[in-house]
Amino acid sequence: MRSPNLKEEVASINKGTSKTGVVVVHEVFGLDDYARGVARTLANSGFWSVAPDYFRGERPSSLEEGMRLRSSLKEEDVVNATNLAVQELRKQIGCGAKIGSLGFCMGGGFGLLSACKLNLDFCVDYYGAMENVDLLDGGKFPILLILGSEDPRVTPWAYSSFMPAATKCKRRVAVELYPNAAHAFHRPGWNGHNKEAADDAWKRTIDFLSALK
Repeated sequence: MRSPNLKEEVASINKGTSKTGVVVVHEVFGLDDYARGVARTLANSGFWSVAPDYFRGERPSSLEEGMRLRSSLKEEDVVNATNLAVQELRKQIGCGAKIGSLGFCMGGGFGLLSACKLNLDFCVDYYGAMENVDLLDGGKFPILLILGSEDPRVTPWAYSSFMPAATKCKRRVAVELYPNAAHAFHRPGWNGHNKEAADDAWKRTIDFLSALK
């Protein structure tokens, strides 16, 4: 799969009022109303945003189809797609722009990967794992990691792999662990959705972005 063509997405960048821009990295379900809604909500809070289509127009009809599309993406596809969005945000925001990533599940891991490879200004990772945690040694951007206590895969990864690597390379990391929250608890309509945790996590996300200097 080639890197996404961002022509359509770039044309619909959500304008903000601050100098902060956010690349929203979608879940395994592709660029859907949820991902677009997150980008619009960020703009309503003053942050420029864009949600690239990493699956290049393909819409998975099931979780299994989404996983197939995910596995077809190469690391350079992900990073190049993010970089195109970053460059367009930088161009539109102008001097002093701070650009980072925000993603959920697959998108959280992809966002973290891109932030490390591109040395972005920040990363907000909602329950997304990155395979090679040694990449954390690249760049010194702050990270907000949001986890659910009942996530059987990502939360153990965070404490057994991510945090030791972050500690070793002296990274600034804020971790929010929500009790009784499953994987993908932020996604409305998902069977593990936890509105109380989702609302609080979003508030902390906005606070994190607002505090960037």
